[in-house]
Amino acid sequence: MTKAEKSRIQKEIVDSIEIGSSGRLLLAPRVGKTKLMIDIIKRDKPTSILWITPSAELADKDNVEDGIFTEFVKWKALRYIKKLTTTTWKSLSKIKGHFDLIIGDEEQFATENNCFSLLDNTLSFDNLLFMTGTSTKHEHKKELYNKLNLNVLVDISINKAVDMGLLSNYSIKVIGVDLGKEKNIKAGNKANPFLTTEEAQYKWLTKSLAEAIDEGRGDVQYKVLSRLRAIKNSPSKENAALHLIKVLEGRKLIFSSTIKQASVLSNNTYHSKTDNKDLISFKKGDVDDIALVNAGGTGHTYKAIDHLIIVQADSDKNGLTSQKICRTLLDQKNYEATVWIICLIGSKDETWIDSTLESFDESKIEYIRFKDFKNDKKKINGN
Repeated sequence: MTKAEKSRIQKEIVDSIEIGSSGRLLLAPRVGKTKLMIDIIKRDKPTSILWITPSAELADKDNVEDGIFTEFVKWKALRYIKKLTTTTWKSLSKIKGHFDLIIGDEEQFATENNCFSLLDNTLSFDNLLFMTGTSTKHEHKKELYNKLNLNVLVDISINKAVDMGLLSNYSIKVIGVDLGKEKNIKAGNKANPFLTTEEAQYKWLTKSLAEAIDEGRGDVQYKVLSRLRAIKNSPSKENAALHLIKVLEGRKLIFSSTIKQASVLSNNTYHSKTDNKDLISFKKGDVDDIALVNAGGTGHTYKAIDHLIIVQADSDKNGLTSQKICRTLLDQKNYEATVWIICLIGSKDETWIDSTLESFDESKIEYIRFKDFKNDKKKINGN
């Protein structure tokens, strides 16, 4: 798609939103939500604007990579920077007063708590626009949007955006990994430690969780988190990720399960305990791989990525895994995104991945057993 064609479609979207409207814009990632919102600002000419972002980094005036202020410069809306106030969802409750226009970027981060000032009118507005690339599946989130009287104004799904040419085409390869049968998992306690297998550990954790639920015990959430940690820390999944990173050619964006795992998968990392030096180097093309955890999964643009590897999906109820996948769907000439998702067979992992893939075209998804993939050169590098 040419820039002129994309601009025409974006103009049609803006024109479909009546002046002075409040509501929700469900726009697939990479469609250009920020530009569309700035186009609405330039059309409606608000005298005061509050922009709510998922992270302080995006709200920072000094962020020259992906910051909101940089976008205003890029899209020639300099006159509105003086009218612009930025905050995060976390800090929204601290903002009081009145704004002509309030924009909620990545609406899935909205909660009853952080939106309290909007609900009790200590933070008032003429127009309120929430937007996201991945609509939430949580009913309590939908109830919140109803309380704020926000109906859906525009709905362009990921697949619709691909069909329109706004996003690149893609293929998703789900790599099924068997639960390990080697005794390499620490179990027991200080008095009686022993080694067990991944398979045995997972079965025990699942049985223990079921018993806690059946008995109505107070440790159900602890049991849930214990099983989640076991999946995230799976040696079998980590070994599969290392193999993919080794054999796949080109630039690789990796979303790891944990901060500890990120440092195992790449020398270049970006997460809550790092600065953004490696991230900037990756975006510039100075390094060919980087491992993230959750930071970098929303609001960031990456170009010329050959492979996106997701070691751990979630249930995608807030669209977090879909957002990560869409980091590589930026429309580029002669480009098709290749996404690899590692799945622990016979575990809750399968349910989470199925939930994520509901947002994507079934015909573009392939399921591969890791044990078959390792020796099948036709499966490597998207062939």
